[in-house]
Amino acid sequence: MNVAQFKQAVQKHSLKGIYIFVGPELFAASQAIAAAVQELLPESGSRDFNFIKLYGEAINPVVLASFVSGPPFMSEKRIAHLPAFEELPASLEEDVLNALQNCAKSTLVFIEFLYEKVNLDDKVKRIRDWVKANSKLVEAIECPALKPSEASGWVQQELRMRGIKFESGVPQDLVSRLGTDQRILAGEIEKLSLYMNPEEAYISRKDCAQVCSLTLEDNIYALLDPVGVRDLEGSLAVLRSLRLAGYPEQRFLYNLALQFRQVYLASFLREQGKSPAEIAKEMNIRFEFIVMRLLKQAQVYNRDELRLALRRIRNGDAAIKSGLREAKIETEMILFDLCTPGRLLKQQ
Repeated sequence: MNVAQFKQAVQKHSLKGIYIFVGPELFAASQAIAAAVQELLPESGSRDFNFIKLYGEAINPVVLASFVSGPPFMSEKRIAHLPAFEELPASLEEDVLNALQNCAKSTLVFIEFLYEKVNLDDKVKRIRDWVKANSKLVEAIECPALKPSEASGWVQQELRMRGIKFESGVPQDLVSRLGTDQRILAGEIEKLSLYMNPEEAYISRKDCAQVCSLTLEDNIYALLDPVGVRDLEGSLAVLRSLRLAGYPEQRFLYNLALQFRQVYLASFLREQGKSPAEIAKEMNIRFEFIVMRLLKQAQVYNRDELRLALRRIRNGDAAIKSGLREAKIETEMILFDLCTPGRLLKQQ
């Protein structure tokens, strides 16, 4: 089964057991899982009792075992979503896998396993051996990295789905500049859609060159957009892809603080009655669409939260530099605090 076949099975309501999405390109898998949850657990009330999301590094085997073995409440299905399964501690691996083997027939489990890291070779082998040994219960769905031609075709499809016309060569330019990571490409498509003239709905190669970053390291939108809309899963996925590319944790926190300062200032200037054009001029921002993005994020975080977000990032950075906390864990905890509604206010 591939991701497309998984989507078809969702529509037919024919999914059974455990599905593990394995590979370096999990964007399409994440979208398919989100759609499956919406389709199979349509009522928010029943979803509260029949859906659980546990990230690999924070899985509690006892909680997981209780959830997957129990019957659904006022629903036909229960769904456990386990992103970042590659971060599962080795000490918990056996208990978690044993818990999954005791799933009720009405329970579905969706696992995301990113395996690009070299130090995960042994874990990949153990997980694949577990899948093979439990082939009646578990189905692996391979998610390979896209080839440049495949990525260009996907970009072309996304642009057309949005009703955007584009100059020949734009999809190829995006891929050559940014690579084949679908999450990064999706962020650039969103940025281009805001930049273009809405009356023309047209993107030229010149637009692409002006707006799109030349490298992943310079792409502040791909780094910070998920945080701006409180998308924890998307934020962690981008952070992990940056780690794979050797991007420093401290640089990420610097860009994160810079972004929140800009959102805070844009929000303040808007309250003073200034237009987006005036805000762009005062903040020395070249493109007005960037101001619009900042103002959009200011609708997600109130002024107190923006102030507390800056303090949380500053304190976390200091804790890392002083050696009080390990950079990887602290950075992820910062993202958790920023993306979880109400959490910053509780920490005052």
